[in-house]
Amino acid sequence: MKNGIFSIAFCVMSTLGVVGISATPLWAQADSGEAVNIEKLRAQAESGNAEAQLYLGICYSMGEGGVQMDDKEALKWLQLSAQQKNYQAQYMLSLYCLEGRTVKQNKELGLKLLKSSAEGGFAEAQYEYASHLAENDQMNEAMPWMRKAADQGFVPAQTALGVYLVNMSKPESEEMRLGLEYLTLAAIDGDADAQVTLGGVLLEQKETVAAIVWMEMASLNGNKEIAGTLEKMDVTPEECYEVANTFFMGDGIIPKNYGKFRYWAEKAAAKNNPTALFLLGTFYVSGYDHQLDPEKGVKYLETAAEAGLPDAIALLAICYRNGRGVEADVRKSIELLQKAAKLKNPRAFTQLAFSSLFGIGIASKEEVTKKLFERAVSMNQQTARIFMNYCARNQISLENGAALLKQIETAAKEGDPIAQFLMGEFYGDGCGVKMNEKTMLAYYTLAAKQNYAPAMTALSWAYEMGIVVKENRDTAIQLALKAANQGDQEALSYLTTVGQVETEDDTEKDK
Repeated sequence: MKNGIFSIAFCVMSTLGVVGISATPLWAQADSGEAVNIEKLRAQAESGNAEAQLYLGICYSMGEGGVQMDDKEALKWLQLSAQQKNYQAQYMLSLYCLEGRTVKQNKELGLKLLKSSAEGGFAEAQYEYASHLAENDQMNEAMPWMRKAADQGFVPAQTALGVYLVNMSKPESEEMRLGLEYLTLAAIDGDADAQVTLGGVLLEQKETVAAIVWMEMASLNGNKEIAGTLEKMDVTPEECYEVANTFFMGDGIIPKNYGKFRYWAEKAAAKNNPTALFLLGTFYVSGYDHQLDPEKGVKYLETAAEAGLPDAIALLAICYRNGRGVEADVRKSIELLQKAAKLKNPRAFTQLAFSSLFGIGIASKEEVTKKLFERAVSMNQQTARIFMNYCARNQISLENGAALLKQIETAAKEGDPIAQFLMGEFYGDGCGVKMNEKTMLAYYTLAAKQNYAPAMTALSWAYEMGIVVKENRDTAIQLALKAANQGDQEALSYLTTVGQVETEDDTEKDK
């Protein structure tokens, strides 16, 4: 079978300047980052250093490193390097011969050099040699060479081999599994052809979410035709949400992309998927990615709450209490919290407890406040647990919310990290104080500087989502790592989500 076995990746370049060689010029590899000293490189080449001869040949072939393009000089140094069995130099010489660049075209010599380079282990040569064999119907000879290149991590070979295997193999066969493995490796490395092909195979296997994600990755890598395919696909609301959720955070392989998140979340929301409605509501109400649009967020939350989603009901209650995106209505806030509490939402019990403590829509009664907090603690709600432990340790009464708030605020100003964290929580939800994210983050930062794990986790989330501060995943991860080292489970969960910690399932796969 001619023309197409490896056609997705096979290409003998017409000019050496665009050949996909892996040899990064010496000056670009230097740790110092300084430009190459061409005279020093020349001196090394003249003394017989094969690698220096190779790089000097590259300089002349590309007109880089401070020299003019000169194919004759390039050939001179590449030949000297190749004679010392530098396999990359042999590969480059093979292209000169095959293309007839400067020298008379000599396919026989070119293929001889190409094979020698391949036998020497140079991945690009293995790939090109395999492609040549395939184009001449020598598939049995081609396959081992293509696999050698693929196993060295050469992406075009991984793509070509993956495409061939999935097209020529039966479903659920070992060859199909291997083809998907190669395609996945190339797709992770950013190869758009691999991403499209992988998406297509996964779609045939009814793995719709994974298929869409890889196709979208291909679109992000410049494939403009895939959008039409995606629009025609019959996707359930649940699948739309899962795609949206994948792009919402990213997982260490798939990068975060808010544009793709919103697109798929809105498709799910249009079909009344509660979790998509809630996530969009949270996104706009909280100002993730600095996209603060409370009115829009509340509309999503209202619909999710009507569908009975407890988390949406609880967050909507906080919006009503603070007048965020909707006219303030404390009575409505309490009604919503009570509704969410009946659905056993831990956050609702904590918010009801603080409402009772500070007399927000509920008459302040110490006994009621205590029971509500205890119920939240029994459900392992972190803020309630930290608050109650702090009050018990410092013998703080729940009888007077105003006095309690003043006591905690004073302790925070005196440098108590737990008090600082609690003040951050108060300002974040508008409990006893006016909601203010800037003040919230200021308190979290003070506590985080003292290595208080819950504060570092909370601050990590702010950096991850771009809440007030500029989004910075590196900072988010560093904060979460410090918190996770102290055993903070929320930090560990975040790190797992963004691909910084292997799950048990991942570990088992690697065994």
